[in-house]
Amino acid sequence: MMELSKGTFAITSADHYMANGDWVAITLEFAGDADGMKLKQPGVDLIRVAGSQIVEARLFSSDQKQEDAFWGQ
Repeated sequence: MMELSKGTFAITSADHYMANGDWVAITLEFAGDADGMKLKQPGVDLIRVAGSQIVEARLFSSDQKQEDAFWGQ
């Protein structure tokens, strides 16, 4: 992600953390620039924690089509 965005990709805010067992949902906003395209949108990350490590992550974007285009998908 950092290579494609030339270091511009960032989580610009993470507002709410909600835990249920090993799972944590986080509402956030992320942004970056790549090849003249700008990406800025809210999303939700759903992560599973085992011990002190993230072992699984699922990412949900508010505009999946825009995010896919940004990352060249």
